[in-house]
Amino acid sequence: MTEIFKNRAPLDAQLLKQELLLRQCLWQNAIIKDEVTSTNDIARELVASNIEEGTFVLANFQTKGRGRQNRNWEAPKNSSIFISIVLKTNSENNLGWIPLLVGLALHKALEAETRKDIKIKWPNDLVLVENSQEFKFAGILVERIKNQIIVGVGINFDQEKEELPVSNASSLKQILQSAMTKESVIAAFLTELSARWLEENNASNWPTPSLVRDYKTNCITLNKKITAQLPGGELINAEAVDISQTGELVVKTDDGTRSLSSADIHLIS
Repeated sequence: MTEIFKNRAPLDAQLLKQELLLRQCLWQNAIIKDEVTSTNDIARELVASNIEEGTFVLANFQTKGRGRQNRNWEAPKNSSIFISIVLKTNSENNLGWIPLLVGLALHKALEAETRKDIKIKWPNDLVLVENSQEFKFAGILVERIKNQIIVGVGINFDQEKEELPVSNASSLKQILQSAMTKESVIAAFLTELSARWLEENNASNWPTPSLVRDYKTNCITLNKKITAQLPGGELINAEAVDISQTGELVVKTDDGTRSLSSADIHLIS
């Protein structure tokens, strides 16, 4: 196991600053921690102190990282990217599309750097598509505190297969065509997200046509037969047919059409 960890280094604050400046990222205010319970916990404290929008928290290790539906997110130290960003929304109407926007921004940041097919699985899981299977390598958790939003993102960076929590997981090590650093991945993502967030948050109507188009183009869930497990445990078989104006997954079942605001999706065909 020594070989796996040998080249893992903590985040380099100076290198990250250079990458952000190089890309002219709109957000430059980074807070880097070595170990935290979760970056979202730190971001929540910052929200209470009315920190400036676009401030982001990074950590080398999380002791209580979590994903959607309170699932644990665990990874060896320095092996993953953990980031939480503080945003301030101008409208109550855009909340449902925020997780989808973040997923699209991460997809766009990585798309040109990958040698394989990556897609978004509704609402915002990033997956590698290979041999008709999906291997998740990133997840997103969005939390709302009054009019402020905390966007938490976890990205598997360089884990070996045996270090990943489940068999249908992957890491950027298996996907990237060049040896990007964690700092360059973070900067590319934040640059894409900050530009799209500014455009969407200031638009007269959420979501903008370009956001809808780009998301639907890169969402692997649409036009597929799926099984959806709802938060209460209900299991439904359906066909995913659309994304609603509020970011819900529109599905067609034997009993008619319904919209899902939250669900675990398994693609059948």
